Amino acid sequence: MKYLNSLLIMLLFMACTSAQNKNHDDSQLISGKIDQVGVGHVVLQKFENGQIFNVDTLTVNEDGTFHSTYHPEEPGYFRINFYDTQFVNIILTEEPIVVNVDGSGPNAPFEIKGSPSMDALTDMNQIMNDFKREVQLINEAYGAAVKSENQEEVEKIQQEYQALLTAVNEKIKDKIRGMGTSVAVLQAINYLDKEQEFQFIDSVALEIDKNMPDYQIKKDFLMEIEDLRKLAVGSVAPEIELPNPEGEMVKLSSLRGNFVLIDFWAAWCGPCRKENPNVVRMYNQYNEKGFEVFGVSLDRQREDWVEAIKNDGLIWTHVSDLKYFNSEAAKIYNINAIPATYLIDQDGKIIGKNLRGKSLEDKLKEIFG
Repeated sequence: MKYLNSLLIMLLFMACTSAQNKNHDDSQLISGKIDQVGVGHVVLQKFENGQIFNVDTLTVNEDGTFHSTYHPEEPGYFRINFYDTQFVNIILTEEPIVVNVDGSGPNAPFEIKGSPSMDALTDMNQIMNDFKREVQLINEAYGAAVKSENQEEVEKIQQEYQALLTAVNEKIKDKIRGMGTSVAVLQAINYLDKEQEFQFIDSVALEIDKNMPDYQIKKDFLMEIEDLRKLAVGSVAPEIELPNPEGEMVKLSSLRGNFVLIDFWAAWCGPCRKENPNVVRMYNQYNEKGFEVFGVSLDRQREDWVEAIKNDGLIWTHVSDLKYFNSEAAKIYNINAIPATYLIDQDGKIIGKNLRGKSLEDKLKEIFG
């Protein structure tokens, strides 16, 4: 139940340079007040292409009030950096907003008013904060149940978590439905598991494609969804063609007609090696009924790869270009951590992702009886 300990809903942004926008009038798009005025600068920064660009330095008055007359060319993601002490992320459109902050530290309170987009995200943040508090209580109960070896209680808590997660996801989706095609939707979607909720997110993307102006953030979002669409359940798995240990090129499609587990692994990957006996057991049980494994190694050294195949008794098809996470197959399948698996049917369509252990066993039992 490791997912109870891995709840992280956040955006990661990096780097900086500077730019200036002078194509608008002097109307105040951002204003507000700082309770704890610090030493240094208050800077408006823009997130773009994985970087942070300084776009305006704000003047702070003696009473802590400030404003910015910067106007974006189009809506986007920004943050206000208060003295390198407190950072507040905002969506900036042509809607004036008021940002009031404490200014005393990274977790100090703040308030954003005036923008329907930000109001919607504030509601979303409240849902997630409530969720995280409940998850913390569940984690504590789960830890106690595991420590006391109360398996019945462990299973009960797991079910409670799943029910809570389902309820929260429905609340988030309801909020997103109410946002229409505002820019806020593009950030609100980050609160959902894009793979698990892909059908819903894909429907939102179609509406955004039709009804939102051609902003760059829209284009970036649609490109991301298109990449996910290629690997969604129901899509035909992209072709993989790589060398086997003997140097012969082998295609994934050569196994068409079977149910195939595409298994991304490596000799150096401890969790992968730990899972291998389970895959061997499933292969021996269902191979004659039409189950195959297509092992894609992210190793660097052929010797390590071949030795692991031999030592773990992996008697199925293996391929690798020995390029680690720069493997062409890893790029195509967006693999950034292993073990990772895709299960495809006899027609090559994806029917499951990241199936391991009992989840793989249950799925194969469902298929083969």
